[in-house]
Amino acid sequence: MESGSQSTRINRCLIERERRRHMKALFTKLSTLLPRKPTKMSVPEMVDRAIAYVKELQTRMERYEGMKMKLEAAYEVRKRRMIRPVLSIRDLGSNLEVNLITGLNMGFALSDFIHILQEEGADIISATCHHVGDRAIYTILSQAIYPRIGIATSSVHERLKSLIC
Repeated sequence: MESGSQSTRINRCLIERERRRHMKALFTKLSTLLPRKPTKMSVPEMVDRAIAYVKELQTRMERYEGMKMKLEAAYEVRKRRMIRPVLSIRDLGSNLEVNLITGLNMGFALSDFIHILQEEGADIISATCHHVGDRAIYTILSQAIYPRIGIATSSVHERLKSLIC
Protein backbone atom coordinates (compact mmCIF):
# COMPACT_ATOMS: atom_id res chain seq x y z
CA MET A 1 0.00 0.00 0.00
CA GLU A 2 2.84 2.21 0.71
CA SER A 3 3.97 2.27 -2.92
CA GLY A 4 0.44 3.18 -4.08
CA SER A 5 0.16 6.15 -1.72
CA GLN A 6 3.69 7.25 -2.61
CA SER A 7 2.90 7.23 -6.36
CA THR A 8 -0.30 9.18 -5.65
CA ARG A 9 1.72 11.71 -3.67
CA ILE A 10 4.29 12.04 -6.48
CA ASN A 11 1.45 12.41 -8.97
CA ARG A 12 -0.08 15.22 -6.87
CA CYS A 13 3.30 16.94 -6.62
CA LEU A 14 3.71 16.81 -10.40
CA ILE A 15 0.21 18.17 -10.92
CA GLU A 16 0.87 20.99 -8.41
CA ARG A 17 4.22 21.81 -10.06
CA GLU A 18 2.54 21.99 -13.49
CA ARG A 19 -0.22 24.20 -12.05
CA ARG A 20 2.40 26.58 -10.58
CA ARG A 21 4.27 26.73 -13.93
CA HIS A 22 1.03 27.46 -15.73
CA MET A 23 0.11 30.20 -13.23
CA LYS A 24 3.61 31.70 -13.53
CA ALA A 25 3.28 31.78 -17.32
CA LEU A 26 -0.13 33.46 -17.02
CA PHE A 27 1.19 36.08 -14.57
CA THR A 28 4.16 36.75 -16.86
CA LYS A 29 1.79 37.25 -19.77
CA LEU A 30 -0.37 39.55 -17.62
CA SER A 31 2.63 41.63 -16.58
CA THR A 32 3.61 42.17 -20.24
CA LEU A 33 0.15 43.58 -20.94
CA LEU A 34 0.36 46.21 -18.19
CA PRO A 35 1.73 49.66 -19.02
CA ARG A 36 4.67 51.22 -17.15
CA LYS A 37 5.64 48.15 -15.23
CA PRO A 38 8.28 48.52 -12.53
CA THR A 39 11.16 46.08 -12.42
CA LYS A 40 9.72 43.85 -9.72
CA MET A 41 6.12 43.45 -8.65
CA SER A 42 4.43 40.93 -6.41
CA VAL A 43 1.55 38.86 -7.76
CA PRO A 44 -1.12 40.68 -5.69
CA GLU A 45 0.28 44.05 -6.82
CA MET A 46 0.20 42.88 -10.42
CA VAL A 47 -3.40 41.71 -10.13
CA ASP A 48 -4.41 45.02 -8.49
CA ARG A 49 -2.63 46.94 -11.22
CA ALA A 50 -4.32 44.82 -13.92
CA ILE A 51 -7.75 45.48 -12.38
CA ALA A 52 -7.07 49.24 -12.25
CA TYR A 53 -5.82 49.20 -15.85
CA VAL A 54 -8.87 47.34 -17.14
CA LYS A 55 -11.15 49.83 -15.35
CA GLU A 56 -9.19 52.70 -16.88
CA LEU A 57 -9.56 51.15 -20.34
CA GLN A 58 -13.31 50.72 -19.80
CA THR A 59 -13.63 54.39 -18.80
CA ARG A 60 -11.63 55.45 -21.85
CA MET A 61 -13.75 53.27 -24.11
CA GLU A 62 -16.96 54.77 -22.72
CA ARG A 63 -15.55 58.27 -23.26
CA TYR A 64 -14.59 57.40 -26.85
CA GLU A 65 -18.02 55.91 -27.49
CA GLY A 66 -19.57 59.18 -26.27
CA MET A 67 -17.27 61.19 -28.53
CA LYS A 68 -18.13 58.93 -31.45
CA MET A 69 -21.85 59.42 -30.87
CA LYS A 70 -21.41 63.23 -30.71
CA LEU A 71 -19.38 63.24 -33.92
CA GLU A 72 -21.91 61.05 -35.72
CA ALA A 73 -24.74 63.33 -34.58
CA ALA A 74 -22.83 66.42 -35.75
CA TYR A 75 -22.16 64.73 -39.09
CA GLU A 76 -25.86 63.94 -39.52
CA VAL A 77 -26.78 67.56 -38.78
CA ARG A 78 -24.20 68.80 -41.29
CA LYS A 79 -25.36 66.27 -43.85
CA ARG A 80 -28.96 67.46 -43.50
CA ARG A 81 -27.81 71.07 -43.87
CA MET A 82 -25.86 70.26 -47.03
CA ILE A 83 -27.30 72.02 -50.00
CA ARG A 84 -27.49 70.12 -53.23
CA PRO A 85 -26.04 72.11 -56.12
CA VAL A 86 -28.51 73.64 -58.58
CA LEU A 87 -27.23 74.27 -62.08
CA SER A 88 -28.99 76.28 -64.77
CA ILE A 89 -27.68 77.21 -68.18
CA ARG A 90 -29.27 79.81 -70.46
CA ASP A 91 -28.39 79.89 -74.11
CA LEU A 92 -28.40 83.52 -75.26
CA GLY A 93 -27.43 82.97 -78.90
CA SER A 94 -23.67 83.32 -79.05
CA ASN A 95 -23.57 83.94 -75.28
CA LEU A 96 -24.07 81.43 -72.51
CA GLU A 97 -25.04 82.18 -68.90
CA VAL A 98 -24.22 79.56 -66.27
CA ASN A 99 -25.79 79.90 -62.82
CA LEU A 100 -24.82 77.66 -59.95
CA ILE A 101 -26.22 77.66 -56.41
CA THR A 102 -24.35 75.51 -53.86
CA GLY A 103 -23.63 75.25 -50.19
CA LEU A 104 -20.40 76.77 -48.94
CA ASN A 105 -18.97 73.26 -48.64
CA MET A 106 -18.81 72.58 -52.36
CA GLY A 107 -16.34 69.92 -53.38
CA PHE A 108 -15.16 71.45 -56.64
CA ALA A 109 -13.41 74.62 -57.78
CA LEU A 110 -14.98 77.35 -59.86
CA SER A 111 -11.88 77.20 -62.05
CA ASP A 112 -13.03 73.71 -63.12
CA PHE A 113 -16.26 75.26 -64.46
CA ILE A 114 -14.33 77.95 -66.32
CA HIS A 115 -11.96 75.36 -67.75
CA ILE A 116 -14.86 73.27 -69.10
CA LEU A 117 -16.47 76.34 -70.69
CA GLN A 118 -13.18 77.26 -72.34
CA GLU A 119 -12.71 73.71 -73.64
CA GLU A 120 -16.18 73.91 -75.19
CA GLY A 121 -15.23 77.07 -77.11
CA ALA A 122 -16.38 79.82 -74.76
CA ASP A 123 -14.57 82.99 -73.80
CA ILE A 124 -15.38 84.15 -70.26
CA ILE A 125 -16.85 87.65 -70.15
CA SER A 126 -17.57 87.81 -66.40
CA ALA A 127 -17.75 85.60 -63.34
CA THR A 128 -19.40 86.66 -60.10
CA CYS A 129 -19.88 85.07 -56.73
CA HIS A 130 -22.33 86.05 -53.98
CA HIS A 131 -22.62 84.52 -50.54
CA VAL A 132 -26.09 84.53 -49.00
CA GLY A 133 -26.29 82.78 -45.64
CA ASP A 134 -24.95 79.27 -46.12
CA ARG A 135 -25.25 79.42 -49.91
CA ALA A 136 -22.97 80.56 -52.69
CA ILE A 137 -24.39 81.81 -55.98
CA TYR A 138 -22.09 81.80 -58.99
CA THR A 139 -22.85 83.41 -62.33
CA ILE A 140 -20.57 82.98 -65.32
CA LEU A 141 -21.29 84.85 -68.52
CA SER A 142 -19.42 83.58 -71.56
CA GLN A 143 -19.36 84.25 -75.27
CA ALA A 144 -18.60 81.86 -78.10
CA ILE A 145 -15.07 82.29 -79.41
CA TYR A 146 -16.48 81.64 -82.89
CA PRO A 147 -20.03 83.10 -82.97
CA ARG A 148 -20.95 81.19 -86.15
CA ILE A 149 -20.18 77.86 -84.48
CA GLY A 150 -21.60 78.82 -81.07
CA ILE A 151 -21.35 76.78 -77.89
CA ALA A 152 -22.79 73.27 -77.58
CA THR A 153 -25.13 73.97 -74.64
CA SER A 154 -26.09 70.33 -74.11
CA SER A 155 -22.44 69.23 -73.98
CA VAL A 156 -21.58 72.02 -71.54
CA HIS A 157 -24.58 71.13 -69.38
CA GLU A 158 -23.64 67.42 -69.23
CA ARG A 159 -19.99 68.11 -68.39
CA LEU A 160 -20.83 70.67 -65.70
CA LYS A 161 -23.50 68.40 -64.24
CA SER A 162 -21.02 65.50 -64.01
CA LEU A 163 -18.62 67.83 -62.20
CA ILE A 164 -21.07 68.69 -59.41
CA CYS A 165 -22.72 65.29 -58.99
